[in-house]
Amino acid sequence: MWEYPQKRIRNVDKRKINRVPLQDLRTIDKKPTLQTHGFTYLSGGHIPGIQDVVEFSDAHKAILDSDSVALVKDLTGAELAISYGSFFRSSQGLRPLPIIHSDLSPQGAKFSRGELQEDFLKSEDPSRVKFGKYLKQGKKIVILNVWRPICVVQDNPLGICGWDSLLPEDALDFNITPTHAGNVIQAWRYREGQKWFYLSKQRSDEVYVFMQHDGTARNRHGINVPHASFTLQEDVGKVPQRTSFECRVIVIVESEGMWNKIHNRIKSFFN
Repeated sequence: MWEYPQKRIRNVDKRKINRVPLQDLRTIDKKPTLQTHGFTYLSGGHIPGIQDVVEFSDAHKAILDSDSVALVKDLTGAELAISYGSFFRSSQGLRPLPIIHSDLSPQGAKFSRGELQEDFLKSEDPSRVKFGKYLKQGKKIVILNVWRPICVVQDNPLGICGWDSLLPEDALDFNITPTHAGNVIQAWRYREGQKWFYLSKQRSDEVYVFMQHDGTARNRHGINVPHASFTLQEDVGKVPQRTSFECRVIVIVESEGMWNKIHNRIKSFFN
């Protein structure tokens, strides 16, 4: 099973505290977009049957996984998409992660692709085997993180950095050779001039979608948006109570023309 065990994340200095200005997305007229900012958010959707499942159960996870894939397909117009690496965060389990990071470094993306290919090809699920074959064929992929709260966020909101405000030197290089899912992440340093955003009192129907890997980019990694859990001044010293769910969704890019169509689809989605 492909997981992101928080206890295994190493080589990041958790003691360094930065005061980061966060702009509330509710105060902005236009939503951010995937192609410019590397992230966006969708709202107002209802998940059929969600009220009938036990919170944090396997059934709960499965229904959120399925909805995350559907959201990405609807947003991008992609036909081939599948989820992996999904989990809940809460005060009783994996807690919110207060480290500025993206899910995949360039080396981590390459390693993850190989691991996923192997896992998918061994799966008893035909749809995952199909994806494993696409990966083995060398198809280009795009990976997005789909993140949502389980209930209204009262503390430790997720903050996301606009990709267009980053500099190459903001990415930290610890020369790590990825060996497992816990060390595939990309660490980032905070710098004045970066633009960070959050959604105040984010609801369960308000879902972030943000880029974490673009295999069609010139450097074969592309946009991988930094994000982190932020402690607001009024919450300092408190145990985080936020509950959330996140998963990664892989989109198969069958041709360069297909990804151009996806970019056009994203643009029209917000116009």
